[in-house]
Amino acid sequence: MTKIEFLKGLAQGWFGNSQQHSIHAQLLKARGMNKLADKIMAESDEEWEEAKKVNARLIELGETPAVVLQEYPVITDIKEMLEYDCKDATEALPMMSKSLAMFDDDYVTRHMIEEFILDEQDHLNWVKGHLCLIEQIGIENYIIEMLGE
Repeated sequence: MTKIEFLKGLAQGWFGNSQQHSIHAQLLKARGMNKLADKIMAESDEEWEEAKKVNARLIELGETPAVVLQEYPVITDIKEMLEYDCKDATEALPMMSKSLAMFDDDYVTRHMIEEFILDEQDHLNWVKGHLCLIEQIGIENYIIEMLGE
């Protein structure tokens, strides 16, 4: 895989994941889980911005970004939603970390990916924490905790 293919794939993934999280947030808000919906919508916004950064970098490198979204499932079950995010982040982190070697000669892109890795690790930690909370207090109590505001 070339550097450009990797970056285009990254943008495609961020845009698709952003839309998935936006839909999930809307579904959660419709069910009254405003706290969780707000957190998921913030994640959606962050991913959208990350995709825009990748496309801007592609343009700086003289490339033309593609208008493509990676397809993601819409999940209505809260625990499954979090488990999917956990799995997705767990798979993405090693891939992004491994890609850093491709950009040893491109500090700007490397730094951008390093920031993405930190954000993804933070999100993974948050998701794992919430899955642990569900295990400890049960899904019903977790849902009650996510209601309101």
